[in-house]
Amino acid sequence: MMKKLTFLILFATAAVYASAQNDYLLYSFKGNVTVVENNVESKAKAGKPLNTAATLKVAAGGTVTLICNEAAMFTIAKAGTYPMSKFGDSCKVTNSSVSANYVKYVWAQMTKSSGSPGSNRKAYMNTVGAVSRGEINNVWVDTRLDTVNYAGGDFPLSWKSYAEAKEFDFFLYKPENIAEPFYSTTVTKLKIGIPTLSARIKPGNSYYWIAAIKGEENEDRKVLNYVSKETYAAVLDNIKKQSAGFEAPAEEAYRIAFMLEDAHYLAEAHDYYTKAATLDSTNVLYRSTLMSFRKDYEIK
Repeated sequence: MMKKLTFLILFATAAVYASAQNDYLLYSFKGNVTVVENNVESKAKAGKPLNTAATLKVAAGGTVTLICNEAAMFTIAKAGTYPMSKFGDSCKVTNSSVSANYVKYVWAQMTKSSGSPGSNRKAYMNTVGAVSRGEINNVWVDTRLDTVNYAGGDFPLSWKSYAEAKEFDFFLYKPENIAEPFYSTTVTKLKIGIPTLSARIKPGNSYYWIAAIKGEENEDRKVLNYVSKETYAAVLDNIKKQSAGFEAPAEEAYRIAFMLEDAHYLAEAHDYYTKAATLDSTNVLYRSTLMSFRKDYEIK
């Protein structure tokens, strides 16, 4: 009797574990796609969590992409009725072209029950900025801005000040002469727009910049890469191709924005976050991320 009881407990535990390991998130869709849960049918919605008891109905011309177990992504492009319990094999993680970090990020943001969605993007990004070296001073630059790749658009280089100050010195350096700035100016805000520097910087070149309280020194240099239009176009084209399945325009724009931010193309990432939030104004994640991005980078 004890052996039988132990077997039943293990079987039940395994069943619960298997079920927990096959949960889904409706990532993107087009056309007429509905979800049936507890005998109630409703329209599909991006970001909707689904368990193995749910059923998807895809009409002719419809397509739906799902995320399974936080990391696997797959697309259903054929009309039919699909019990979610039948997709266990699709939940195996493969060498998908989509960044695994991005898929995990979307899952975490769309299933989180508290906090501001989209505010912890950095925790899921791979790239790091330039190594900054310098003594402790009264000006601090977020590590997100250690390296900025810029191809165009309106975007500020910003900083924080630990001391009350009304004026700040901004310096630009060329890599071949980091001892003397080739341009300097004084500003009253904790940022300077890159377009205001456009007459002094040229595409295809890299620069260092420093911000300091007026009259004080700061050796903590950051990198500004003024990327050519051709280089950016190649980067963007590569990112656009990195999709493991169907994406509606809003989902595609949001993924592109995330990957551009990860690659330090911040002005361009802002454009795509804005596009995603505009294309799907009801999506809380897209709207919240755009607001978080603007706060992170001092965009008004």
